[in-house]
Amino acid sequence: MSTPRALSCRPALLAVVLLLPLLLQGCWTLERYVARVRIEADGSYKYFLEGSATHAATAYALRRAEREARASKAKPEDALKLKQDAEAVMAKDFGLARTDPRVKSILSIGGGRIRFMVSGTGSIAGGEIIFQEREAPLAYAQGPEGSLSIRLKDAVVGRNAGALGIKVDGDVSITLAEGIQVLEHNALKTPTVPGGAYRWRVEDPSAPAPHLVIRLPKP
Repeated sequence: MSTPRALSCRPALLAVVLLLPLLLQGCWTLERYVARVRIEADGSYKYFLEGSATHAATAYALRRAEREARASKAKPEDALKLKQDAEAVMAKDFGLARTDPRVKSILSIGGGRIRFMVSGTGSIAGGEIIFQEREAPLAYAQGPEGSLSIRLKDAVVGRNAGALGIKVDGDVSITLAEGIQVLEHNALKTPTVPGGAYRWRVEDPSAPAPHLVIRLPKP
């Protein structure tokens, strides 16, 4: 298996980053979630993500509000106002997520936390280097030998998880259509039957992001 550092030194690879679109604003920290990606022989792909996440700024604001309420021995109505003000911190980012067509459902469950479901499609097409905005679910560049390095960028323990006391539990899998070659990977489990999935658990903050190096079949 190659490490992400080793992969970054191979110019012949086609570099692909699949972004988990709910987290584009950099303000959500994933908790428990399931992520699924299916890549077809022609380079088209589908992705699905569901689970729970915490809005970091809101969680920190709620902690401050609780400390202030205890320190000042605030009246119940004043303490409630402090909590409501803290929870309002995520209103803008929550609203932005609701307008994203890839976000199929999103529900506030209190404490700066949400439950969500995201899905979408894309395509790895053409041989040109293509740059896309971070909001796009897929960014890639093709190398001369047609290799494809895939990294699930946001399938890692978020930097706020430890400070917030979040125990991340991510279940990630990638399935590949028949004919796609796997050259390298860092999967925890590999397919045991045709059509099976490469699988990862995301729990350790020091673990590298899930990645595969593949080659699509020639047209």
